[in-house]
Amino acid sequence: MTQVVLTFDPSLGHMFHNFPLLSFLPCAPVRFVPPPIYRYLSRPEVPADEYGRAILAPYGIRKLEACLKKRSTLRAEVVHPKYLERHIREDTELIAVNTMDPLGIGPLTIMFNNCGREKSWVAYEFETLIHSINVLRRERCPKAKLVVGGAGEWEFEIRPEMIDAFEIDHVVQGEMDDIVHLLFEQLIEDSLDNSIFFHGFKSTVFDRRGRATINYVKDPQGRFITRNPFSKYKLPKISDIPTIVGGVISGQVEIMRGCGLDCDFCEVTTRPLRYYPPEKVLEEVKVNLRYGVRNAWFITDNQWAYMLRDPDYWPNKEAIERLYRTVMSYNGVVHANPMHATIAPPAADPELVMMIAKLVRAGPGKHIGVQIGLETGSDRLVLKHMNRKALPFRVGVDATWTEIVIEGQKALNAAYWLPAYTIIFGLSGETDEDVWDTIGLINYMASQNLLFTVTPMALVSLGSLRGNQSLTDVYANLTPAQAALIYVSWRNTKRMAELLAWRLGKDNPLLKLVTGGILTLGANFWLNSIERYFRKFNPEAVRAIEKAKNYMEVYSRGTDFNKLRERFKEIKSRPAILS
Repeated sequence: MTQVVLTFDPSLGHMFHNFPLLSFLPCAPVRFVPPPIYRYLSRPEVPADEYGRAILAPYGIRKLEACLKKRSTLRAEVVHPKYLERHIREDTELIAVNTMDPLGIGPLTIMFNNCGREKSWVAYEFETLIHSINVLRRERCPKAKLVVGGAGEWEFEIRPEMIDAFEIDHVVQGEMDDIVHLLFEQLIEDSLDNSIFFHGFKSTVFDRRGRATINYVKDPQGRFITRNPFSKYKLPKISDIPTIVGGVISGQVEIMRGCGLDCDFCEVTTRPLRYYPPEKVLEEVKVNLRYGVRNAWFITDNQWAYMLRDPDYWPNKEAIERLYRTVMSYNGVVHANPMHATIAPPAADPELVMMIAKLVRAGPGKHIGVQIGLETGSDRLVLKHMNRKALPFRVGVDATWTEIVIEGQKALNAAYWLPAYTIIFGLSGETDEDVWDTIGLINYMASQNLLFTVTPMALVSLGSLRGNQSLTDVYANLTPAQAALIYVSWRNTKRMAELLAWRLGKDNPLLKLVTGGILTLGANFWLNSIERYFRKFNPEAVRAIEKAKNYMEVYSRGTDFNKLRERFKEIKSRPAILS
């Protein structure tokens, strides 16, 4: 008997040949990536046991499982999406689905699919999963509740009509891994405690100065649920968050929550900073090891904010070193890397990234992957929207933003780090000059044979998306400069696919050859498709693309970073002044 079935969006359960760039594949259009190609490139799938339970699963669903098994009498199982029929039975009372991009309108997916004009694989797989769940519900347990949550829940706030279309009972927002047992018990009993839970969702609005205001939007129909801001159950402290009890895909383990940089387009900044001590991180690493996962992938909104103590955002090097030493010294762990970071700290302290590289035994065939929000190449936009992102440097005082990025990129590559950058176009106040600054930066780094990927994204501000019912045609509204930026970004992705498909793949030589060939052909097809599209619909963009192919102007003040580093070290060595 399984009272609560926990499962996940199938796109989150693919391993993609353990090749870093392929994790973006579900964002691609179904029409342009045929099913046989998609199924091959997405292999292997996470395994299941003889009962259909997922041996490995996304981290979020494992946190819910841990809370239910430690704090509730409900019988819950994490079930592989392919084997739901083995667990959704007459006695099932609730089915919970974890998802990241259910409707295919995530910032990257809309770039591939032009705001839903093409159906993406991630949307197709979610739709197929929900359909199969609803068929089983109608046949076996029509009273069972269907609940959806995870990082992609905000998409239902944009398109609430899809809640009814998918026959979803509730969409859950926010951190629930400390009180999900109360939520599920009360949903099953139809007795939601309004002093703990709020029927609605919280929405973040940023004013012109980038200050965040959190509003709670009531849902009279009771479909949305979030934590009541006045509940006695405040946002969980680290001690309130249970340790996972099952294996997680890619060895993901959380090390902290929050970021603290206050970029005015990002809601992550509204989460308070909380840190897992190394010993608690190691507890989860040990769980993954029991399931054969020997890598530790640190979930963090910003690696360099771990145990942060310095107001100028100088990383707590000692704490970061202790974290990595604690994990890497445990028998069986072979590698560790962070999920997200920023670029300025490596520029300020190259020894920091080299220290980590030595601890995790990185090398030519064993890189450290990390996602970094580069956002722009423009000093002006950095100062307007994200001035703390350059800390411990100050743009315009210590160096230009492009200098900081290039210096940080060199430090990362020298220590065998491979960053995957994201950039934003369409920020408030953006001009063509700002866009050309970004084009010049990307082209310059590529010309220096630096290893990085860069992914362009529009409408990345979730706050600005909420309430916008008509997602406009991204490509039809591009300026010629923005079209050129998209082109040079994907041209660099093509360069990296050709360079790294063989080097970083984990398959046998024959499969690496096949995978690399498909990736190279796909990258060429995508790049040519972009040019064909703009030739047909936007001749001005074609002229901008031709200009961008050789555009390499980079604004530099000739900063001496060695002198800057010495200055920072001298400042750090001074005794603290207590007020």
